[in-house]
Amino acid sequence: MYKNLVSVLVLFFAFLSCSFSSQKDLEGGVLWEISGNGLEKPSYLLGTWHGTFDILYSYVDSIPGFQKAFDVCTQYVGEAENIDNMEEFMSSFDPKLPRDTSYTNLLDEPEYSFLDSVLVSRMNVPLDKMYLKPAFLALVLRQLEEQAKLVKAGYSQGQIDSMRTQVMDVVLYTSAKDKQYNVLGLETIKEQLDMLFPEGNLKEEASQLIIALRDQKVQTLLIDELHSAYRSQDINRIVDCEKKIRSAFQDEPLYSKEYDDFLEKMIDQRNRDWVQKLPGLIKDNPTFIAVGVRHLPGKNGVICLLREKGYRVEAFR
Repeated sequence: MYKNLVSVLVLFFAFLSCSFSSQKDLEGGVLWEISGNGLEKPSYLLGTWHGTFDILYSYVDSIPGFQKAFDVCTQYVGEAENIDNMEEFMSSFDPKLPRDTSYTNLLDEPEYSFLDSVLVSRMNVPLDKMYLKPAFLALVLRQLEEQAKLVKAGYSQGQIDSMRTQVMDVVLYTSAKDKQYNVLGLETIKEQLDMLFPEGNLKEEASQLIIALRDQKVQTLLIDELHSAYRSQDINRIVDCEKKIRSAFQDEPLYSKEYDDFLEKMIDQRNRDWVQKLPGLIKDNPTFIAVGVRHLPGKNGVICLLREKGYRVEAFR
């Protein structure tokens, strides 16, 4: 089970990580050059896609300037270090509810009935037999949804398994290792897992799962639109799509507040932390930096924060 979830975890992590800034002062695509501020050689910043299997590593061939930028670097920095050890970390993570807790303790009767029907339909498992924590259950349901989508599109299981090895960030990481680059991460895998599966209020976590499942059709349409925006390589189109996604949560006060807090932790604070680390990493080595595209734009985005530190950050082709 853990082996099957490793690659989808990479997808799910950034799929949740959407920033929703209204700032639209960027003209460019998904690849940016970082120069100035004492740098002898430029570094490069790529906004990657890892939300679904619709866009895989092969897409980088259509990004103008990608190969040139990747080849002139000697160092690679991704979101997480040692991602080839993720399976080991996942196997040490306990996804189960506490022994004295079940979903009858976490949901009211209508919510329980709704989630039970979802699980029976998608997993053939009644809710009274489900012992996964809500956040981990959300991950499993996300994997099943993506699997069903690919099967419906005519892909075989072998092709689907191959896709899981072609996630953009994973192949970039592997390619950098093959080129014997110095390969680093902005976070540890443990830090990422702690953010994705925090120890917290399981009741609120379960309520958020219910809201997400009830709004799933709308969210799927919006994510499809975001997928199209990424393919356009217009960062302002991506910002516009994310504003639409954000507005979809406004009618759910609890979820909206929790989501705002989640975005602060998953996007803004991480961006600030990363930009504190990046100057030391790129000072002496031309570096290829790859992070989810939603971390790039906005006043709290990596591009703006690097500019505030005195770097020139310009679209690269």
